[in-house]
Amino acid sequence: MGRASRRRAERRSNPVRPAAGEAPHERYLIRPATPDDDASTVRALLEPVNFMDAAMPDQIVERMRTGLRLPAQFGTATLLIAHEHPAGPPVGLAHATPPFDWLMAMETTLGRQLCLTLATTLVELEAVSVADSARGNGLGHRLIGTLVRSYTDRGYEAMLGGIHADQTHLAPYYEDDGFHVLPPGAPLDLQLPIGRIRFPASASMRHLVRPLTPRVSYQDGILKGLLTGR
Repeated sequence: MGRASRRRAERRSNPVRPAAGEAPHERYLIRPATPDDDASTVRALLEPVNFMDAAMPDQIVERMRTGLRLPAQFGTATLLIAHEHPAGPPVGLAHATPPFDWLMAMETTLGRQLCLTLATTLVELEAVSVADSARGNGLGHRLIGTLVRSYTDRGYEAMLGGIHADQTHLAPYYEDDGFHVLPPGAPLDLQLPIGRIRFPASASMRHLVRPLTPRVSYQDGILKGLLTGR
């Protein structure tokens, strides 16, 4: 096993526990966004992100601007802002939210209660963005790590995500953060106590998946152990 592979294995088996409150990382401060953050700056940081849903940037900015929080039963959406410590301009962000669109589509099949349970079990990494001036300092990894620690602390069991298949340079980037990166178009199956369900796949996308608890594991396209501790 090479050095990079050992680092990835260690991150999967030994997740870092969260620190309370704001998380200072060397020259940067990572914190939750607030309505006081400048909407135009956040929108500019979201601009380079290749969202599958073109409406997502507007939704993220509007939620931040209004301070809107999801009802507790629908899980937690999180927007993190990174800026020069202690008072520099925002230079990075990361956003994660439960996979609402998929869960709503599955409500007829799974039932509302199970879908609500999955909204507090699964979270989807929607965006990571770092300004050109802050690249090369590991800030993107720190943003992801802060999200992972936050959702682990809330009892979430797995983080999902996706990258475009032609963004081959991103696969090792996310593997370094403990994610499994599936082949283009490969489906992701979720093993639940009621049976196996499939997270949708697209030929132009690659799934990302990272277990957040030792009870959950990933192997050969299957995420196992979800909800076994509930």
